[in-house]
Formats: sequence, structure tokens, C-alpha cells
Amino acid sequence: MVPHVAAPTERRASGMLFPLDRSLRDGRPLSFATTAFMLPCSRPLGRQLPRPVPRQRVQPRAAPAAIRPGIARRAPAPLGRRWRPRGIYATPYATIRVGPVMDSLQPWATCLLTETLIHHLESRYPEVAARVDLRKVLHAAGFIHDFPNPREFLLDSNNWVPHNVLRDLIRSCELATGAKQFSYEAVLSHYEAARRSPPTLLETIAMMLDDVETVLNSATHWATAYTNYLQLQPFRRPEEPGTLYMLSRFRDPVAPLYGNIRFVQGSIEGIAKLYAQVETISCDELFSQLKLVSLISEFGERYETTTRGNRLRVVDRSTGQVVLIARPVALHVEQARSPERAGVISGTEEEHWVVRPDDDGGMSVLMPPDGGPERTGPASATQTSATVRRIDQPGTLKAGALELAIPEGAIFDAPYSLYRIRWRKHEIAQRDTGTSGLAAARPNSEAFAGLLFEHLKNFQSTQRRTLRMIMRNVELAQENVQLKEELSAARETGGMIGNSQAIQDLLSLIRTVAPSDATVLITGETGTGKELAAWLIHQLSRRKDRRFVAVNCGAVPETLLESEIFGHERGAFTGAVVQKKGKFELADGGTLFLDEVGDIPLPVQVKLLRILQEKEFQRVGGTSDLKANVRMIAATNRDLEQMIEQKQFRRDLYYRLNVIQIYIAPLRERTDDVPELAGHFVKQFTERAGKSLKGLTPEAIELCLTYTWPGNILELENVMERAVTLAPEQTQWITPDLLPPAIRQSAVQEVPAMDVTEFMNRLDWSVLRLALRKGGSLSGLLHQVEWAITSRAVVEYGGNKSRAARVLGRTYRWLRKLEAEMEESEPSPPRHDSPH
Repeated sequence: MVPHVAAPTERRASGMLFPLDRSLRDGRPLSFATTAFMLPCSRPLGRQLPRPVPRQRVQPRAAPAAIRPGIARRAPAPLGRRWRPRGIYATPYATIRVGPVMDSLQPWATCLLTETLIHHLESRYPEVAARVDLRKVLHAAGFIHDFPNPREFLLDSNNWVPHNVLRDLIRSCELATGAKQFSYEAVLSHYEAARRSPPTLLETIAMMLDDVETVLNSATHWATAYTNYLQLQPFRRPEEPGTLYMLSRFRDPVAPLYGNIRFVQGSIEGIAKLYAQVETISCDELFSQLKLVSLISEFGERYETTTRGNRLRVVDRSTGQVVLIARPVALHVEQARSPERAGVISGTEEEHWVVRPDDDGGMSVLMPPDGGPERTGPASATQTSATVRRIDQPGTLKAGALELAIPEGAIFDAPYSLYRIRWRKHEIAQRDTGTSGLAAARPNSEAFAGLLFEHLKNFQSTQRRTLRMIMRNVELAQENVQLKEELSAARETGGMIGNSQAIQDLLSLIRTVAPSDATVLITGETGTGKELAAWLIHQLSRRKDRRFVAVNCGAVPETLLESEIFGHERGAFTGAVVQKKGKFELADGGTLFLDEVGDIPLPVQVKLLRILQEKEFQRVGGTSDLKANVRMIAATNRDLEQMIEQKQFRRDLYYRLNVIQIYIAPLRERTDDVPELAGHFVKQFTERAGKSLKGLTPEAIELCLTYTWPGNILELENVMERAVTLAPEQTQWITPDLLPPAIRQSAVQEVPAMDVTEFMNRLDWSVLRLALRKGGSLSGLLHQVEWAITSRAVVEYGGNKSRAARVLGRTYRWLRKLEAEMEESEPSPPRHDSPH
């Protein structure tokens, strides 16, 4: 199907440069091939999404040192790679994240194709049209914001969408209607309607040419206006003068579905039906690029493939019946003639050819092993035969209402598809071609000029709209620079506030650790700022320009945690309707922060250990290994060493994570930071609430200093937000009465400090003598006192034995040894043996 509008082939910061502009600039004459499909359609233009920039043939060289995000700039790219601006594109409908600066081909398609599908769905199958969730289809593309009207967006032929939107729309329409031929029917229906609608640009040009063969011979050019991944190329065989052949190939990474293949086939037939003088036309597929295994997968899990000898057998899982049998055959190579010669038509780039013709128009193409004349010329040195699969036993594939008959002799798994096109004109048209077909409807010169000028106005409108988008991107880039300057001061400390020695030592350690790629384990109580420390490590590292991805392992259900971290393949489990990338893939090149790592179940710990050791992993339900260039930072408020003793955490994983351990002290151990933190939060919440508070009174600060803050900084932040919210409008200071009762009562409950001598003098000597007698000696008593203090510390620190040992100036192993000694010294309960 020929599009009504082509997307740009170049983008520059100053505006859009289209092929038409380039031809005029270079002084080259405009031919049908370079102008026919480069202007907008006569329909009202909608909002146009940015389309990926086609590859330019340049010598390999390094990319620019800095490309500003969000600005569509053209930069030299290595041969075989595609440059796309990095950042976020904003449109009135959605925001689209655009991937890394140097990226592989990103497949896009024009919404003219989605428009064709939707119109056919609503006109031919109105009773099931509501079953197709267009919003869900668009979300498959990774659009960030929601669409106010998904249907309107997909019906605007000037928009572009990622290929997976078109793919999912085809599959959704097939499932809703039960018609496996849906895309073929839709495109034919589109061209039938085109004869009754106002002429599009294609039809306007067709009026001028009145020649279906010329249009088909230009397929190499107009195919690129549909997508940036579809290649079409016509050729002729010398022994068949009345027949045209068409090569079709979907470029990587697009693996065509059956619906994609039929869309192309229907487009070729539909174009010819624009001409009234064409009586009949046939477009026969001689072999297909479609993978047989891929076709079978479109019918769900009903079928499986087995091999016997060199034959592939398709078996119904439920009955064991063999549905199809395919055997390998070889396509042979023969010489053909291209209607174009390499380099003759301006704008034909290397990526548009399926098979590049030589300077004389000769080309070597693959042909099926039978059903046609033997090859007439020697094979090219650059072409060899190809092995494909030919259906020997035909059959029918079924899944619910879907049904597809596979005929005998059908050929799959070819490097490209091959179509044979034949048409016959009406006898009257053959005798008098001047008054038949579209020529009979050709307007006079004044009306014809009006149509072209209307297209030109739409073309200029598209350029103006794109220029406005670029100017807005420049403004956003400038705002981005300003924000970076404002954040540069805070980047050194990562937003960590405080002047205590504990904070200064923490920042010093982070600055030392950050430049390396060593794995870091951050420990500390809840609310101490472990994620903030992890983010600061990332910001001070060499990975600061890549993503920082955080996962709260305690907040994700155990059954979904593996999929969340490693991703899953389509169909890996119930509900896995699409492939999903895990956090490791999303963080590639950057930093992955696993918070609450102690909550990870043991089966997931095994996979986590493998990725730390081998730097590779597999998605859930996947079979291929994926590499991960990720710096790992983990955090926990639990005692991992104690969990190891309790068989709840793997010892080998602990040693892999604990390369560098960073401990963040609780707020009660650095009370010097409380006034500064409290003042920061009061200022922050005051600005949000629009009040005029200046800070805390000395009495309120004193209360904050005496409180132990079991919830640490998180609790302090919540307390200050509460105080600001409750403060009357005219109040300028946070007073004690605005603080929670627990903090106001902490001063009353405070126990004055007492040295050891004073404490011992307060004890009655008889009590000490009794304790000495029970302990057996002074050493025994001191041992019991040591155990009592240690047990109290463990209780005070919530059972965290590692933390308790650290506070006591001991090690975890020392504490465990002391615990074992005390358990052994305790007398065993008396045994009451029954008499024999």
C-alpha cells in the first residue's frame, strides 16, 4: 500500500530537510522516483511523531563528544549503525523515550497502516471492534503518558509508531475477528475505498502517469515511506516479458508475522486496482521470508515441532496428529533484469536494495527449485543457493476461531520473499489507453495544479510544526543546563545533610569507593538514607550519565521478584502476554540498587549469584544468555550474618555483595545533625505550604536532641511535615506544642548519665556478695555482667547481633561464641525418667 506521506530522511537543528529540498538544493532534476511519495497527503494533517533518522553512508568515525538531549541533530555514524538523538520527545499526545545515542535500527511504521486496519475493522466487523483495546496496543510501544484518544492518534496517517504497535494491532484484529487473512482484506478494502474518496498524493500522481507498471517499478522508493524496515525491489526475467517479480524483505530486528506478509501482498494487488483498465491481477508468493516456526507460534501452544531425519514435523500436542511436514530444499540462483540500475536513481541508498543490481541493471536472484524455467545465466559470485523449508504434507493450523490452510509446495524460511505479479487489461483499454483508467478522471491543468498546491501547503505546514517542536526542544535543553548547574553544588554530597563526624567519614568513604565498579553493601537501620547513599555513589561514578535503577525487593511479591529483576519472555507464565525487560537490562551500563536485599528468596539468590560471578543471566522462560554491564549496590537493615546462620541467606552471595561495606549510623548516634536536618525539612515544607515559618525554637530543638528517633531521618522528616502543617498561618517558629507527644515526653523520661564507680557505690554490698557467690568468682561475675550487657544491646538494636557487637567494640563471631558459651554453662532442666 503506497503511503500518503513520507517521513524525513534528514534532521537538523535548524529544521527539517526533506529529499525534495535536497534535490532542489543540489540542482538535480526531480523524477517520479524522488518526488512521488515525498509530499504530505491532502487530508488534514495531524500531529506527527518524530521518525528515526535513516542511516547515512559515511566513513566510520567517533560520535560527537556531547550531544544535547532532546535536540534532533544529525551526527556522523559508523557504517551499518543508526544515530538517534538521546532524550525525550514530547508531542501533544505522548512522551516517547528515545534510546541511546548509538543504537541499532529502531523499526517504525506510518499510521497509514494502522488507519487501514482500524477502518476495515470498524466497517467490516463492527460487532467485535470494541474488543480491540487500542490504548493497550499503544502502551506496547513504551509511551510514557496516556493518550486522550488512542483511536484518533492511530487514524492520523501523518503519525509514526514503533513496529510493535503495528504488530500487536494486526494480532489483536485477527483474534477479535477470527480472520487470519484480516490484514490482506484490510488493504484491499482500503484501495477500493480510495476510488471513491478525494485523491491522495499517490492518486494525483497516478492520474498523471496512468501506468500501473511504472508505479510497481518504483516500489524500491515508496516502500521506505511506509516503514524504515521494509524493502521492496522489482525485477524481470528475460523469458517472461509479461510478468513482473517483486522481492520483499523485512530488515532486522523485525521478524515478520503472517499478517505482515499478507499486508505486503495485498498492497501490491491493491495498487494495481487503482486503475480501471486493469481487469485482473494476481500476486503469487513463490517463497516466503516468514519462519515456519514463527508461523506455528502464532497459534499459541497447540502445536510443537519435531524432526525426523531432515524433515520438520508439526504435531498437534493434544492429539499427537502430524499436521504438517516440511523438508529442506535449495533455492537456485539465476540472472534477472532490474528496472533500475545501481546509482542511477537519486536517493536510492544501499539499505533500500534487497539485491543490489549492477551498473547494467543485471542482478542475481534466488528462485524456487521448480515451477519455472531453469536459470539462464551464471550465478553471481556474491550470491549462493539458499536452503529453505518446503511443505510436503499440507494441513490446517487452528486456534479457536483462527484457521489457516498451508498448501503443498509452500516455501518458508527464505532470506526474503518473492512475489510473481501478473495483470491483464481490458481489451478496450489495450486498444485505447488514452481514455481509460485514472486518465479518464484526470482533471484539467488548473484543477491538477490546485491539487499539487494543496499538497505543498500541507508539506509546509508539516515543516512549520516540526520546526516548532525543535525550537521547544532547544528551550528544554537550555532549562536542562540550568537545572544541572543548580544541582552541581548538591552533587558533591548527594543531598546528604550534616556536619557530624559520622557523616563526614561516610562521605569520605563514598568518594573513595564511587569511581570503582566494586559491589557495595550498604547497611543501617530503616530511614537512615541508604538509597540516598547509593544514588550518591552512582552520581560520583563513571556511570553517572547512565541509568540508576532501584528495586525494593521487600515490596515486590516473591512470585514476581525474579521477573522484576531478570525480566521474562512472552508466555513464560500466566499473564506474561508480552516480553518484559528486567531491571538488569534497564540498568545496562549504569547502576542497579537492590534495596532490602535480605528479603530476596533463596531461588532468586542463586540467579543473583550467577550474574555477580559470570556477568550474564537469562530472562524467566528464556534460553539465551544475556550480558549485563551493571554496577551492583545492595542495601539491607537486616543482620545478614545472622540470616546465614539461620539458613535464610546464602553465604557465597553475602561474600559477593560484601566487597565494600558502608554502614550508615542511626540518627541517635549523630544528634549533632538533628538541628540542621530539622531546619532543612521545615524550610522545604514551608515553601510547599506557602507559610512563613523561619525554623524551630530553642526549646523545640532541645526536645529533638533528647529524642532517640527510632525511625531515623524518615521519622524526623514526617515530624517536621506534621509540625508545619499544624502551625497557624501567622506563626513564625515551630514550638514544642507542635511536636508529637512522644517527643515532648522524652525529656521527662531522660535518665542522667552515671559513671561506673557511682553506679557500683549505689549497689548494696550484700547483693554483690550474693552475685559473687553465684558466679563462683570475680571472673565468673564479670563474665555474667558481660553477657547481660551484650544481651541488652541485642535487644536494643532489634535483634541485630552484628550491630550490637559493633557498638560493643566486638565482632559478630565473638558475640556468637559468647552466646554458645553461656548456653553451655546453663544447667540442663532435670530429667524425670519413668521407672522400668
